Amino acid sequence: MRLQNSKFRPAAVAAILAASLLAGCSGSETSGVGATFGNLLAFNSTTAPAPVAAVPEAPKNLVCPSIEVKEGGAAQRVYSGGQESRNVRHQFSLGELARECRVVGTQLIMKVGVEGKVLLGPAGSPASFTVPVTIAVVAEGSNKTVSSRNYKASASIPQGQSLSSFTIVSEDIAVPFINEAANMDYSIVVSIDGAGGRR
Repeated sequence: MRLQNSKFRPAAVAAILAASLLAGCSGSETSGVGATFGNLLAFNSTTAPAPVAAVPEAPKNLVCPSIEVKEGGAAQRVYSGGQESRNVRHQFSLGELARECRVVGTQLIMKVGVEGKVLLGPAGSPASFTVPVTIAVVAEGSNKTVSSRNYKASASIPQGQSLSSFTIVSEDIAVPFINEAANMDYSIVVSIDGAGGRR
């Protein structure tokens, strides 16, 4: 078979190269030089950025966990001798409790406020006091403690007085978010618990 001579045609070669490039761009392959060039055009970088995780929609009907006082943790008495009323130096007791909550990403974020009182007893005298307060988040059902924070509240009773108050506002407490009815998943338990007394 005799080959026919043909002239070099730049326009034809250019058309073939262009067709090859277009075929490469439209194909399913994304590796090698083609992928690098495509990334450079699309992202101004030789590598594609990491995929952005979808941000969960904030719940519209969020119900905060209930807040309660631990059994036996509502008050603490300090005695100067036997455990009789006349030997009470001072008593710590819990009063108002409050909480607020919100959802950030996959976390339920809670903040807890605690108010209480310090009362002098017959054997006590004015002073500054440290009140030990524990704030815990408990999983409903299992009754397992998910988070626990210990605080030392300060209170001072001046001369001529027998009563003072203290307040605590916790930092953010984060636990895994499960569903909008967070009161079905967790409860917040507050108690006066630990060593406290005069400073």
